[in-house]
Amino acid sequence: MARSPEPLRYYAAAGAGPAYRPSSSSSSSVVASCVVAALFILLATAGAAAALFLLYRPRAPDIAVTAVQLPSFATANGTVAFTFQQLASVRNPNRSPLAHYDSSLRVAYAGGEVGSMYIPAGQIDGGRTQYMATSFTVPAFAVSASSNSASSSPAQTITIPASGPSPAAVGALALQQQQQPQQAAPPVMEVDSLLVVKGKVTILRVFTHHVVAAKVCRIGVSPADGRVLGFRC
Repeated sequence: MARSPEPLRYYAAAGAGPAYRPSSSSSSSVVASCVVAALFILLATAGAAAALFLLYRPRAPDIAVTAVQLPSFATANGTVAFTFQQLASVRNPNRSPLAHYDSSLRVAYAGGEVGSMYIPAGQIDGGRTQYMATSFTVPAFAVSASSNSASSSPAQTITIPASGPSPAAVGALALQQQQQPQQAAPPVMEVDSLLVVKGKVTILRVFTHHVVAAKVCRIGVSPADGRVLGFRC
């Protein structure tokens, strides 16, 4: 007697069983893990960027003017002309080299520019100091009358009688002695110098940042012979 194929179909159907379906709790845990990993990567990237910025943040160069001279000086008909020399030190506070360009030195009198020159381009290594010696001729320009001559008044003559000085004569003599130091003060011609250093700093050979620094100095010059009486920056 032949066997019925029904038991085989029964066992095959029973062996297949129901299809596997992942639970919703497993899916949510995977998504949460991805979110946490992404947040960690973002925080790590932000922290590394902040550390690099603090370590390599670009800063403008430091300028210090050390000397000012006028080796040649000429005056005629209310005008002056001279050769202007200035020595300055420029320090690069960055770790990366500073490539400077379009730098200039300008000289002004009474609010108007009277001379200028451009400084050749160059490079200053990180943490190094470079000295810039500049010299150029300032053409003749008119100066005020107060700079050419001292504001002095004619001396007073006091006649003292043979019997001795009177109280009024003593008072006039004392007043004249008090006014003498003020009249003896030499005239001063003031000129301004402006040193501008422009450049760029390349960080990690990828990022480029432009920097600018300037230093203004006021210089007191004797209009008689061109001596530098002093300067402040």
